Amino acid sequence: MKITKKVRSILLPFVLLIGVTGCMNEKSSENAILTYLEETYNETFEVETFNEGSTIFKNMYGADKVIVHPKGKPEHVFLAGEDRDHEGEYYDNYVLSKWSDELTKRLKPEISKLLPEDAEYRVLLFVEDGKYDSSMKDMSVDDYFANVNNDVSIELKAAIKSAGKPNVTDYNEPIYQLLQVVKQMDVKSSRVSVGFVDSAADIYDYIRTSSVNNTPWSNLDAKVYATIMVDKRFAISDTSQIEEYYKEFKE
Repeated sequence: MKITKKVRSILLPFVLLIGVTGCMNEKSSENAILTYLEETYNETFEVETFNEGSTIFKNMYGADKVIVHPKGKPEHVFLAGEDRDHEGEYYDNYVLSKWSDELTKRLKPEISKLLPEDAEYRVLLFVEDGKYDSSMKDMSVDDYFANVNNDVSIELKAAIKSAGKPNVTDYNEPIYQLLQVVKQMDVKSSRVSVGFVDSAADIYDYIRTSSVNNTPWSNLDAKVYATIMVDKRFAISDTSQIEEYYKEFKE
């Protein structure tokens, strides 16, 4: 069916109006989330990504949310958004991001000895909703584990650069030792996730945002040769067992 110039002239303003309205709604929602964060933490935040939620089915598909970090502190990236069940109420996991960074810095001396110099890594902390809140923003992670809750999960996520398919036996010892590093934490669950990525890949942002990007190694927008994922629940008592968890990716 042909659309005449007259019909186009009638439809165009409506199309433009819908587009402008959508942009205004997005900005309004983004500003509301930022206002909540700034009032809660008395800091300035910068939005990295805005994800539009469902207007009608919020409780099923979620509401608007942002990936954000405090101004000048991109390492403290976290998720914030409108509560899917309570309109006008908001949530965030800024505290978890701060604690993750605290753990990363504390374990850096041990981790750095076991990984290549150009490897990227971050210690991630996962805590069940309702077991932490913004009032804990000045609490240390050690204090939280010792006096509030240690029913948490810790993951060391590391990207090792490789010019091709890695020789897995070269990494048995260092990855076994990395598992020992995270196992020393007095928490319920700890694991190590290593991805062997192409040496030309820029992996910094993937690791930096790994607690919020919800992207597994298999969906990474870069060449990934293989992964090794080990957990303290596994019966690993010898370095040679590490290669049992080596998973090579097909071309």
